Amino acid sequence: GGGYDNESVAVTAMCLVFWLWCRSLRNDASWPIGALAGLAYINMVAAWGGFVFVVNLVALHAFALVALGRFGPKLHRSYSLFYVIGTIGATRVPVVGMAPLRSLEQLAPLLVFLGLQVLELAESRVRAARERDAAVSKADAWNARLAVYLAVAGAGGAAFFGLFATGYFGPISSRVRGLFVKHTRTGNPLVDSVAEHQPASASAYWHYLHTTTYAAPAGLLVALCAGAKDAEVFLVVYAVCAYFFSSKMVRLIIFLGPVASALTGIALGAAADATAPPLVDALLGGAEGDDDEPAPPPKKSKGPAPLKQREKEEPRRRPPPSAARKGAAAA
Repeated sequence: GGGYDNESVAVTAMCLVFWLWCRSLRNDASWPIGALAGLAYINMVAAWGGFVFVVNLVALHAFALVALGRFGPKLHRSYSLFYVIGTIGATRVPVVGMAPLRSLEQLAPLLVFLGLQVLELAESRVRAARERDAAVSKADAWNARLAVYLAVAGAGGAAFFGLFATGYFGPISSRVRGLFVKHTRTGNPLVDSVAEHQPASASAYWHYLHTTTYAAPAGLLVALCAGAKDAEVFLVVYAVCAYFFSSKMVRLIIFLGPVASALTGIALGAAADATAPPLVDALLGGAEGDDDEPAPPPKKSKGPAPLKQREKEEPRRRPPPSAARKGAAAA
């Protein structure tokens, strides 16, 4: 028993969410795919409690893109669709309820959603100001942005502390708290002896990930040096988070499996791109050189011979004198 359980279903749903999320950021016209990512996230919520990792990872990726200066309508619309659709669907799952809006574990995605709305509001004010006056300076634009940021930060901070004081937000679960706080013995042999709750070891990584244990770091380096597109930034964020949590609890190596495979594929692709063209040229170029001999250089066309050379050759062509006399006598 346990060979095919909720995790086996959830990993497929998790990979689908991540793929649709990255696909929604491919270009400026692909943001509607964020709605599909939200629907896939609902499936993930219904399948496994690890959905908390998924929604926080997507939120962290969106935050990283903003920090890298890549905020725009594409990111705002895609994440908004993902979060609104996914959260509405998640609250319809009985065991989840209103936890996405009340749990501290899922507070970061909510803050990222609100933050993107504030950024879009500030940018819309700047665009409107530039439409009225094209000569708006950068200083004036930043003053308009800061006015929005400070006003929303003040109102949002007051609302958060007011709700927190009333006990609206629930505490962090013991399972999540155990990822950041060193495990202490509870006195319950059944809980203390569960191997899957212990930190992962090097042998555990090799057992579950095998050769990707060594190939994935090379792929991570390639992804960092490849220009850091939106999808590559996601892989880097995913790899760092998955490794951190798996090092705290061995059962969470399951999170590391998909990204280790993806990074290994990047490493193999980079190796093939670097070695395949010269190898093909060497093989095909050498074969053609053995079969086809080089053609001789074309001969230069000879023009008329010089006058002195023609005079030297004319006596050889004239008949001998005896033959000329015999011909005249016969005539």
